[in-house]
Amino acid sequence: MTNADSAGTTSTGGAAVSVAAIVGAPDFIVPWLDRFYDEEDARLVLAAAAVPPAAEERGGSRSGLDAVPSAALERAVRRAVLDGAEPGAYAPASFHARLEIWAMFEGWKDVPLAVHRRLAEWDLEHYAESIRQSVEAIRDGRPEDSDHAAYSYILLHEAEDIVAGAEHVYLWPCDCRSIVSSCRKPVDVCLRFSNDRGLGWEISRERAVDLLRSADKAGLMHTDQLGAGADGPQGICNCCTDCCYPHLATERLGTGGVWPVRRHVALIDTGLCKTCGRCALRCPFGAITPDDDGTPAMDASLCRGCGLCATGCTAAAIEMRPLA
Repeated sequence: MTNADSAGTTSTGGAAVSVAAIVGAPDFIVPWLDRFYDEEDARLVLAAAAVPPAAEERGGSRSGLDAVPSAALERAVRRAVLDGAEPGAYAPASFHARLEIWAMFEGWKDVPLAVHRRLAEWDLEHYAESIRQSVEAIRDGRPEDSDHAAYSYILLHEAEDIVAGAEHVYLWPCDCRSIVSSCRKPVDVCLRFSNDRGLGWEISRERAVDLLRSADKAGLMHTDQLGAGADGPQGICNCCTDCCYPHLATERLGTGGVWPVRRHVALIDTGLCKTCGRCALRCPFGAITPDDDGTPAMDASLCRGCGLCATGCTAAAIEMRPLA
């Protein structure tokens, strides 16, 4: 689709421009599009997009893909080159979907850092705008008008209980850290209870609990769509504030104090406190600061109730008090 010269730049063909337009890729990524779509991928995208709508409505032949082996189509769906919501029905997947799968499982290859950063910002901005109306409804006291009102911080023991009740657990890389890559915290930590595109690794509940505890030790917060949907929780994210889309997006939208939803607040028993300072170091939101004598002072307005201070306290001096 493109050819790289000795300096690492690329010359773009018409196919790349067409594929970019079909999948909604930004213009600046066109010279690098062959990192995301090889020639066969491009042919599949162009063929899937060329199906006349009238033929689709009649259940007629998708001529552009008829000759493609089923294994190749299934591979394209797994890699988010195509979407296949129904057997035999394929459409080009969006570039946002392709970027997510590509970053998690295929890597950034030789895309320059400047392009990497620009692409992450482009994708984050899209995400922020997609949730704006919903999270602003929460901020304005209208959670009933929000599709995201169930997305909450959960404590480690709550996450363990959710995992214990899951029928299946699949380990996925964190899509946010895979795309943004602004910290060195663990990537292979996100737990899902359904296996989108068949790409996750199924693991035991015991292994999932071990991963939760390791993530917590590494300073990652736990979040989940509590009670969302008839099937219950869909998965547990283990989040940082450097990379994770919900945290980055909510700050730019001015909704960081209310979303993700906080359900607890930390209370420090200074009588038990050993003034080690670990809680202040583990708090991602600067809610805890040590006084001159090392005694931690809590600003409850900044506490999101993630529980990292409590799980890191060797003196058991911090209680996570429910807000409701």
